[in-house]
Amino acid sequence: MIKKNLNKLKKYLFLISLFVLFITFSHIVYKYVFFDAKSLPIKGWTISEWIVWELSHLNPLISTTDYNKYIIGILYRSLLKYDVTEKKIVWDLANCDISNLAYIECFLETNIYWSNNKPITVKDVVSTYNILKTTNVNPVIKSLLADTIIEGKTNSIIFRNAKRNINFLNVFFQPILNEQVINNLWIEDLNKPFSPNKDSLYSGKYKVALIKEDKNLWIVELSLEKNENYFQNNIYIDKLIFKFFKNNNSILKNKDIINIFNDSENIIWRSVPRLQSNYYTLPKYTAVFINSDKIVSKNLRNFLLNKIDREKLIKVLWKDLYKEINNPYLTDYNIDKDTENKNIESIMENSWFYKKSELAKLILGDELAKTQTWNVDIKTEDKSISIQDIEAKENTNLLYIESGLSKKYSFITEDNILLKWSIKNDKPTAIYIDDYKLQWYKEWDNYFYYRLKEETYETIKEGKNIYKIYFEIKWNKVLKEEFIVFYYKDELKLEKAKTSFYESLIKTDEIPEKNIEKVEKKVVIDDLIKLKLDSIDDKYFYNKNIEKYNLKLMYIWWEKDIISTAEFIKTTLWEYGIDIQVNSIDITDLWKFILDWNSFNDYDIILAWINLGYFDFNIYPYFHSSQAKSWYNFSNIKKLSLDIILEEINSNKIDKETLQNKQKQILNIIKEEQVVKTLYTPLLNLLVDKNIHNKANSSSIWSWQIDRIDYLSEIYINEKREINYKDKWLSDFFKFLYKIITW
Repeated sequence: MIKKNLNKLKKYLFLISLFVLFITFSHIVYKYVFFDAKSLPIKGWTISEWIVWELSHLNPLISTTDYNKYIIGILYRSLLKYDVTEKKIVWDLANCDISNLAYIECFLETNIYWSNNKPITVKDVVSTYNILKTTNVNPVIKSLLADTIIEGKTNSIIFRNAKRNINFLNVFFQPILNEQVINNLWIEDLNKPFSPNKDSLYSGKYKVALIKEDKNLWIVELSLEKNENYFQNNIYIDKLIFKFFKNNNSILKNKDIINIFNDSENIIWRSVPRLQSNYYTLPKYTAVFINSDKIVSKNLRNFLLNKIDREKLIKVLWKDLYKEINNPYLTDYNIDKDTENKNIESIMENSWFYKKSELAKLILGDELAKTQTWNVDIKTEDKSISIQDIEAKENTNLLYIESGLSKKYSFITEDNILLKWSIKNDKPTAIYIDDYKLQWYKEWDNYFYYRLKEETYETIKEGKNIYKIYFEIKWNKVLKEEFIVFYYKDELKLEKAKTSFYESLIKTDEIPEKNIEKVEKKVVIDDLIKLKLDSIDDKYFYNKNIEKYNLKLMYIWWEKDIISTAEFIKTTLWEYGIDIQVNSIDITDLWKFILDWNSFNDYDIILAWINLGYFDFNIYPYFHSSQAKSWYNFSNIKKLSLDIILEEINSNKIDKETLQNKQKQILNIIKEEQVVKTLYTPLLNLLVDKNIHNKANSSSIWSWQIDRIDYLSEIYINEKREINYKDKWLSDFFKFLYKIITW
């Protein structure tokens, strides 16, 4: 019996050995067959990108940024394009010799077609540039083409330009339209918000398949399909779908089905494991510019800039979302300069501003300042109810407004005021200004904003304006605050309205007579001066006319971080006795502001968001003397040595080593002048579905949102393995085994 069982055991062990041998051999054969197999993408599938933004047009003639530029770049080609990987300009529709900026000839490439399979011609290119040159549809391109002669030849286009300006190369990134489409346009159609012709022809990798709009004619969904007539169209994804949302709530509700999402505010972040983070930065940054015409003292400029702690600011904003920027060239070289004089009182005295105690000595004299009290010698007991009494009693501080306006009743002659409210401990689901629901408020925000502006916004009108603030709490509208703003452009009208309003609050039958007690003066000193000295705050600085030193900070409204940065600067400098008046300007009004010399010069500090574009080596517009008071030289710096170097970089293409030396010279001059402090750039986070593969096997292909277009041909969803059967012989199999054994 034992022998029989032993034989069975041997039999089973033999069978198991054969099975293991078979599995091992099969695995080796599989490895041999597939070890040099290539992974090839399979064409097909659809990718969806979701965007929190309002896409208002698909018109390639209009000056665009962000998602408009990104999507239009997918639909249309230009003469040249910027290669993000190589960081240089390369051909797209044409091969252009840009070595001489005064004379550029572009030769059209072969096999370039519109989506209707008709060739792209010289006439298409010339027609596009002519309409940009002769109309105001794109003021930036028009200004660059102003002195340019455009000549079309058989297969090339010549651009003769009197100005040697590297910025002129931006015209070659302009999307080209079909000549027939242009000829069918009316002048009034040029600025229309959507694609100028429903039958538009496209030259890019994709073409429009479907547009869905809401009742306000905003695009809510855009479907693009592969353009089969794009030269060498090796794109694997057949369709791209862009979905646009006005707020983050819709994104959060549907985050599990997103393929691509630019999570710039870390809305989703790590809450969806399927989405992989790809962090990148753009050649953009936020900076503080000091108006050198208004703050002449370098010591004071140096002190102010040094007190703005870049590292501390980023921690306040949110450290994970921003990267420190040390200079306008985005390199590691730091243009911060050590403070030579760290005593703010000494610096201010050199500018004829003093603290209260020192000012009293200057005005009253040393002995008198020590012995004389600063009280008026006339005592008045006024029991009547005056306008000032009512104003002090009734015009209390608002509970929720933190900046812009602070009183229950306000009287203004100029509009364009950005109001900032604190939510405090309430957590409303929505906020209403009268019957208007704030579109940009999110339930978890700590603040919300509302702009009072007569033109464009129409949120204020001349006369009496009553505002009621409602919080939606548990689906009920609760009145939280009410305030009144009297707005008149004419100061006399405003003063009359103010007097009339307060007089209406006074009950005339309750006005007793004034009781005045006269006291003999002990010292012959101007009572008004003594009263002023008595009332001023020892924290601040004043001149001999007892006028407080304050600075006007203007910030260009763009994102919430700009507002927070402005408040940070105000709080920081306040600690050193520098009072800051903060005002905002909408980016859409920046051009008017620049052209108005009086308003442009009426600021001490400007907080701006700078976009360097493709030519990040060219900071000419921000620091050249010719750009002061009429363009973007916000600091009004005028330095001949700086101008000479900037002009050389601006007008020539120079080699990398020379460029680096020139940049260092420029930074040293800017560092010495102390007119700017670069702060930070957003650290952007693009979330990409892990099921999306790319042939380049690199996360860098997702960088530069606008120029992500070139990488659409790199991505795919599924793949197959292609086996190389040519070298699969028995002798090769034994060689393969030998490699495995001896490995």
